[in-house]
Amino acid sequence: MKILVTGGAGFIGTHLIETLLEHEITILDNFSNSSIDEIPNFEQKNIKVIQDDIINLNQIKNSSLFFDLVIHLAAQINVDVSITNPEFNHKVNVIGTKNVLDFCVKNNIQNFIAASSAAIFGEPEKLPLTENSLANPISPYGESKLLMEELIKDYSNKFNLNTIVLRFFNIYGKGQSDEYAGVISKFIKQIRQNEDLVIFGDGNQTRDFLSVGDLTAAINCAIKKINHKRGLCINIGSGKSTTINELATLMISLSKKDLKIKYEIRKKGDIQNSLTSVSCAQKSLNFNPKISLKNGIDKLLEFWKNIKPLFSVKLIWV
Repeated sequence: MKILVTGGAGFIGTHLIETLLEHEITILDNFSNSSIDEIPNFEQKNIKVIQDDIINLNQIKNSSLFFDLVIHLAAQINVDVSITNPEFNHKVNVIGTKNVLDFCVKNNIQNFIAASSAAIFGEPEKLPLTENSLANPISPYGESKLLMEELIKDYSNKFNLNTIVLRFFNIYGKGQSDEYAGVISKFIKQIRQNEDLVIFGDGNQTRDFLSVGDLTAAINCAIKKINHKRGLCINIGSGKSTTINELATLMISLSKKDLKIKYEIRKKGDIQNSLTSVSCAQKSLNFNPKISLKNGIDKLLEFWKNIKPLFSVKLIWV
């Protein structure tokens, strides 16, 4: 199968590519937050790479390239950036998605899988969330992902595209940037630097954490089920709730370091609670998460033990 993966050089994309090497893979990425060197098995497996930006698609929009499937991962994922620069956020997540969809329609590409986010739900009134829960985003990032979903449904109905949108909850794993990503990556960095773990808020907020290994399994399940799907949106999480206090305590314990927890003011745009039901993912995709949070973090910490430690440098003026 010929597969185009937008954002394929990113955190999720590189993990996904590792599971798709039996196929003919083309990666489209602007490499703004990544490098071609980070793509696994790039030279050995003859993975094709197109350096392009979904905001304009200058390299491919007028081409006749054909793919059996497009997996659309490219996005602006930083909530803070969406607040400070909502126009850029909209260009990437909404206009960029439209450009990729237009490319699919022009080149008669019938199958499209896209990454959305739990951020579309905002602060939920009832947990666990389901696919039919009220969408009420509280950040420009969440709003852009909701608009993206509506755009994909529109194209699916208008042009008879097979589409599945996967709403990612809190994904973690090796290679995730602590600058743009979630709390686990930030805690990993603090642990490596022997710093106390910083929680924004009281730590009682809850999240639904999912290993990137389980996530790539979910995407592969979606690939197998893509035929005759019209605008299907599915929540992808673990179905298990964890407070940030519980997470911090677990990570300190697994690290075997004498670290403490510090609390700072809650960030704007952060929700209090998030948890999804996994029943629809199980029924529609035959997806069942398998990696427990404890095992996932234990393997992550073990991986970082073999990496050169980071050093925290303080400047002292004399």
